[in-house]
Amino acid sequence: MESLKLVQKTKSTRSPAKPAKKHTVKIDDDLIDLFPLPRYFQVHFQHIHENASDLHDELTQLKDYVAKVDEKLDRLTALLSRLPEHAL
Repeated sequence: MESLKLVQKTKSTRSPAKPAKKHTVKIDDDLIDLFPLPRYFQVHFQHIHENASDLHDELTQLKDYVAKVDEKLDRLTALLSRLPEHAL
């Protein structure tokens, strides 16, 4: 049986091109200037989406594995229940 992938590989992410500026709030500032660039959110949600997909695949693998183990346990239990008592 294949071994399950339980440890995910770490994925490298790109660092932002420009360091974030420190802002002080002034009356003339637009609020939009105080928020991170849209690229930050794009990278962030892409990372979350990729991790969710990987975790979903791993969960599916684990469910299949548990189903196979459960089936084997049922077969073993059935075999043990059919054995005569003096054989145990």
